[in-house]
Amino acid sequence: MTGRDRPNVVVLCLDTVRKDVYDRYATRLRELAAVRFEGMRALAGWSVPSHAGMLTGSVPSETGVHARQRRFDPIDVDDTWIAPLSRAGYESVCVTSNIYASPVFGFDRFFDRTVPISPSRRLPAGMDVQQHISDRSTDGVEAYADFVRQALAHEHPLQSLCNGVLLKLDDVSRKLPIEKPTDFGGRAIARTLEREVTEPDGPVLAFANFMDAHGPHTPFRGLDDSIHGVSAGFHSSSFRDSDVNAAEGLGEFESDVERVRGLYAATVDYLDRVVADLVTALAAGDDRESILIVTADHGENLGYESDGYLMNHMSSLSEGLLHVPFDVVATGDGVLEPGNRGPVDVNGLSSHADLGDVIRSLASGDPFDPFAFERERARAEIVGSGSGIPEGGDESYWDRGQRVVYRRDRKYYRDRLGTEAVYDVSGPPSKQTERPEETVPEGLFESAFGEWVTDDDHGERAFAENVDAASRARLEDLGYL
Repeated sequence: MTGRDRPNVVVLCLDTVRKDVYDRYATRLRELAAVRFEGMRALAGWSVPSHAGMLTGSVPSETGVHARQRRFDPIDVDDTWIAPLSRAGYESVCVTSNIYASPVFGFDRFFDRTVPISPSRRLPAGMDVQQHISDRSTDGVEAYADFVRQALAHEHPLQSLCNGVLLKLDDVSRKLPIEKPTDFGGRAIARTLEREVTEPDGPVLAFANFMDAHGPHTPFRGLDDSIHGVSAGFHSSSFRDSDVNAAEGLGEFESDVERVRGLYAATVDYLDRVVADLVTALAAGDDRESILIVTADHGENLGYESDGYLMNHMSSLSEGLLHVPFDVVATGDGVLEPGNRGPVDVNGLSSHADLGDVIRSLASGDPFDPFAFERERARAEIVGSGSGIPEGGDESYWDRGQRVVYRRDRKYYRDRLGTEAVYDVSGPPSKQTERPEETVPEGLFESAFGEWVTDDDHGERAFAENVDAASRARLEDLGYL
């Protein structure tokens, strides 16, 4: 296949979207899909190690990227699926609203170009308003005047001013009982991605991260309120996930957790509309076929019994986190054999460890056999909490290393403290049922926890000291600090 004929390949990471909620609310994408991998598992339970795994197909103890080392420096570009496609003539681009998957942590070096988008930089050509706020030395009216001066002096003054207005509107909505006027970057990412994919003459390999389903959660313009039913003034920062995680069951937090579940579901429905519109735009805006892989770096714990009554994605390898969507959507007919319009459902176990091989197969132009990526075995791994440890909590517990191995319908678990468990994962998506009468087979876990799970100078407390003030503010808003 010549460069002229090669399809664009677009990996869409719907950050923090779990499989069961996706199946129920991403109805448009489910219908558009040519292939649906129903048993896809992530390689880790939160953003940093999961993104490293998506790039390399490896777990944290192999990539060297985890809670103790949150930069992507240990990964060689040639060890990713991006490098061989770049050598084959693909331009690579990353459009991201995840600060971890951004230049701040070295994620940009894997791509020819990276476009970060954040609440303070909706229009990427304009200035980053949060960076200005962190660097400013003035307050009050003078601070606003200083921003206007800098915005007007910027290469793109109108976009810079718009970024400031949009950020201020979001700030006002957070202080008043009114609906947030903007999403968390989803529409801006889709617009930018459309341009970045359709404008080049040759084939494009794109990676995009949508953070809308990641906390914090609050009603915003565009959500279907018939799904969430939450008052405009609610914001998930009104309680701390770590307090829920430290409690026995949901208790006093049950009503707040129910609100978060509703907003989370409505956000997945919103992302479904945004991405379906993107598919339509790519089909209309480019003669070249685009093949989109819709997946997630990990899912989310929503306080269900199967989640261990946990919230967010700290210190866990639950099915709510590891069972993720993986749908292949194409703007043309190049994914399946001629005459087979799909969808083809791959119901067996599969893993992000094979993401690179899936991409290379789709880009090759050869017949795509999705069943070649079914597995007898898969694994996942984390070390460290990934976010704040509950106040007064046992640090050795929340910061422990954890591993799982899947064998068909069984999930085997072991942590660094010596705890083992066996789960049946043959039931509904994102659910696991413990089988206390079963034991972990001897020799299933290939190695003991090693030096990579110990504290060192690059620990998660130290990493925060090495990022700028604007990045710290973003990480705090996302609940990582």
